[in-house]
Amino acid sequence: MHIIIPLLLLAVVLLVIRGRRNSNSNKSRPTGALPSSEKTPLDTLTVPAAVADPDPSLLAAPVHDQGHEHDHDQDGHDHTPPEGTFAADESDFHPVHHGKNWKGGCKFDPAEVRRTRNFATPKIDTSNLPAPDARIVNAFKVIDIARIKDTMLKLTGEVPVTVNGVTSTLATRNTHSKELDIAMGFIEAQYAAMGLKTVRDPYTVRGKKLNNLVIELPGKTNPSRIVFVGAHLDSTAGSPWANEKVAPGADDDGSGTAGMLELARALKDLDLPFTVRLIHFTGEEQGLWGSYAYSDKVAAAKTDVVAMVEIDMISYCAKPGNRLDIHDDIDQNGSHELTVRFFRAIKRYGINLTPVDTHNNAVKDRSDHAGFLDHGYKAVLVSEEFTDDGFNPNYHTVNDRVKNCNLPYMVEVLKAVTAVVAELADLK
Repeated sequence: MHIIIPLLLLAVVLLVIRGRRNSNSNKSRPTGALPSSEKTPLDTLTVPAAVADPDPSLLAAPVHDQGHEHDHDQDGHDHTPPEGTFAADESDFHPVHHGKNWKGGCKFDPAEVRRTRNFATPKIDTSNLPAPDARIVNAFKVIDIARIKDTMLKLTGEVPVTVNGVTSTLATRNTHSKELDIAMGFIEAQYAAMGLKTVRDPYTVRGKKLNNLVIELPGKTNPSRIVFVGAHLDSTAGSPWANEKVAPGADDDGSGTAGMLELARALKDLDLPFTVRLIHFTGEEQGLWGSYAYSDKVAAAKTDVVAMVEIDMISYCAKPGNRLDIHDDIDQNGSHELTVRFFRAIKRYGINLTPVDTHNNAVKDRSDHAGFLDHGYKAVLVSEEFTDDGFNPNYHTVNDRVKNCNLPYMVEVLKAVTAVVAELADLK
């Protein structure tokens, strides 16, 4: 007995020490990333990195009720990657990134919105505006609501698409699915029809190759200065870590994807002095993978970045007033300048929107503008209303369909983006 008691005490001490080490490790771990000391060898992953379309049974994920309404009051919509799933680790991206923040509400933090609801915001001067530029007014006319609807119906699997002679139905655009590649091919064909070149820009996560899609409108007089505009092509219906078979993602972010096509049509003949670069990111729903990787390349190349505008969820509006949220993460890197530009453009051109300077951190590390902010660039997220009572109840469900979108509202949003991006690209 006198030998057993000391052994038991020693075991207890070892367990306490181990527990403290694990606790400290978890405190320093960025959301969605495995710490370097816990990297899982590729040959022991549940999903082989080389498999482009892994078996859904191999991608463990929390299962959500596919018909649920999005209830931010309960703060229950959390996509933090379960232990052991296919997630990025610290070596995949530059350490400047914090990792995607899912806690409390995925696309935005409802607690932060409530906390700052009655806070004063900086006064924005919308007086002394110049007359509308006729070239921008004409560019607005290029934005076509029927074409937007057709594009979104195809992106959500409600209308088949034909790519390279093969007809498919895009019931999902989940990052782990083969349909995402087909969707990218469909988008590439739309740009080709405009006479615009597309480039698939590769990146890797844990050895698995993925692609962003890049389109460039070269500047006429100062092409080295670049305005970036982004949207994410991938979708989820609540289980981003699984290979979801149905994830329509009409609003999130089929709206931004279709919107980018219209933006290209509106801008391509304006002879802009600066370059405009459009990027369709992937891996957004799994942890901002594509935008982290791309912003890392932009920073490494010492690119002359004017600003970055992300359009993510721009087609849901069920309340009067046509509210448009501009998120500059409380003027991070001087980004409030972009918010001011949106306010002034909306008034200058009589666009049917009510812009709101959210002036909080509710979307910090939650959409693809985050990677650019991390590297010190000016960037904003432009979105529909992100509040408890205004948010899209179909978010991350199989009900995120075109029929639940407000396409006239989306057209107004695209007018605002067109005007601001042209201004940022030095149209005079």
